[in-house]
Amino acid sequence: MAMKTTLSIQGSIPFRTCGQCIRHRYLNPARPTRHLSTSSPLRSTANSNPLRARANVRQQEEDSGKYRRSMKKSAAGIAVCAVAMYGVIKLDVFGLEQQQQQSQQEGKEEEKDDGMDKTNTMKMDGPEGFTSSPSVIRIQGQDGAEQVATGTSSVPQFPSTIRLPKYQGESTSPQPGDDIPPATGAEGEEEYQLLGLGIRTVSFLKIQVYVVGLYVAKSDISELQRRLVQTAVHPPSEQQVMANQVGATSATSLVSTERALLKELLLNEEQGEDAWNAILKEDGLRTVFRIVPTRNTDFLHLRDGWVRGITARAQKTNTKAKSAEAGEAATGEFQDESFGSAMNDFKSLFGGGQRKNVPKGQTLFLVRTARGELDALFQTDDTTPFRFMGRVSDERISRLVWLNYLAGKNVSSEDARRSIVDGVLGIVERPVGTFVQKVL
Repeated sequence: MAMKTTLSIQGSIPFRTCGQCIRHRYLNPARPTRHLSTSSPLRSTANSNPLRARANVRQQEEDSGKYRRSMKKSAAGIAVCAVAMYGVIKLDVFGLEQQQQQSQQEGKEEEKDDGMDKTNTMKMDGPEGFTSSPSVIRIQGQDGAEQVATGTSSVPQFPSTIRLPKYQGESTSPQPGDDIPPATGAEGEEEYQLLGLGIRTVSFLKIQVYVVGLYVAKSDISELQRRLVQTAVHPPSEQQVMANQVGATSATSLVSTERALLKELLLNEEQGEDAWNAILKEDGLRTVFRIVPTRNTDFLHLRDGWVRGITARAQKTNTKAKSAEAGEAATGEFQDESFGSAMNDFKSLFGGGQRKNVPKGQTLFLVRTARGELDALFQTDDTTPFRFMGRVSDERISRLVWLNYLAGKNVSSEDARRSIVDGVLGIVERPVGTFVQKVL
């Protein structure tokens, strides 16, 4: 029997060959054609980054060297200028040192001439016991001649001395609203010396309200000296101010350590109030607060601040008096009806028919007379008359107003208090009653 022939597709291709082709197609499929691809690399190694070229590196090195040389030249120039300036100052090329020495020598000669001119000065006798002529405090300056910086551009300066008319000794006292013309000559006016000044601020924003300065009558400076030394000898506490208690009662001045202790006493929150109260309570000391607003304000605003301070201090003093005499019906110093009447007079002093507005730059004077009376004067400028606003006769009112600036934990101006304390300490470094005052 004959064998069958091999099957074929389409009579020409063997079946086995077709199977191999089909298997090869499925096992090794053809890769798809990428029409947007390229076989060559996109980056050419021949074209390198121009910033990394050797020529550019050399240029950078040259620039760096140029900058270093420029810095060295600048440093050398600065050093040469510094040496030249030192040489000019040291060699005194322009003769400044010689001019200063001449001016100092001329000032010393003028002081000697002033000390020998007995017609222009008045020397007050000092305490007994000095073997030689003691040192003196020379009070310099006249009204408007010397100015003191205040620390604010609104009211940049305060005069070191002011002059007020002597209207208190007249037979007919002025009435509220009367004008008191500025007096001329030593007989019709009193000169006051600046002790210290500061700026009154309110709220946590430190808004400036006015500049205040304390003045003392020049003829009462020796009395202020005596009271300060007496306070140091007998302080209102157990704290000792005098280093040597032997012969302390005859002391007429304080040394540096004693002045430091007195300053600490006057700035103390509790003891300082007692010390200032003792200094001010006695008659015979004329002082003035000069107040100049730094912005437009009014008398009612100023009055409310003083009234709050007076009320708080009066209540505190009355409470201390009651606690000191527990179990008894103790009456404080400020609990009687006369004090309440004086408070009403003080309130009406800055209200009622008086002008209410106080423009920036105009001046208010709170005058404490020798008897402790409080007078209020107002002046629009230095050339106009004083306007008499009124008087509060009760000494306690003026003393409490003064304590608002001088003593306690919360004062109207801390800068003013410290400046005033520094001013009074400059007085007690010299013996009581020994100063030279110009006769004008």
